[in-house]
Amino acid sequence: MKKLPLILVALLPALALAHKDHAHSHGVGQLGIVVEGDQLTLLLEVPQHDLVGFERAPRNAREQLTVQAALEKLKTPAKLFTPTAAAQCVPSEQKIDAPLLEGAKGHHGHGDVEVRYVYRCAQPAALADLKATVSAEFPRVRSLNVSFAGPKGQKGGKLDAKNPVFAW
Repeated sequence: MKKLPLILVALLPALALAHKDHAHSHGVGQLGIVVEGDQLTLLLEVPQHDLVGFERAPRNAREQLTVQAALEKLKTPAKLFTPTAAAQCVPSEQKIDAPLLEGAKGHHGHGDVEVRYVYRCAQPAALADLKATVSAEFPRVRSLNVSFAGPKGQKGGKLDAKNPVFAW
């Protein structure tokens, strides 16, 4: 089993608390950003409705096509996030947790999609910001509440179409 970076382990309680305190709100997602060494980790959580327009498993071929298109976008982090170019970060792993989109039955409540992206950066000292274009790819996502942890400390903020860059 792969070990989580120490800073990510330290940030997880804060992200869990932020998740617990935020009500599932359509149009608003959560983004955790963790920088440790040469690794940039992004933890994205968005209401399923904001990605595909419904909060249940797809019921017909049209909805299944919508789901497949959303999953393809999520599998392409370059469509959603751009780390500082000078840092030369490249995606190294990703995990998408979308039980309803994947046809899980019996799920109650609101459906969220959680995605974890890990980047390796050749010049980590140059890593200073992240541009998010999630709203451009998924227009129902109006904003992202951001929690950041890195070598310069912790910080929070908000990203939206007018302010798509989070700097640290």
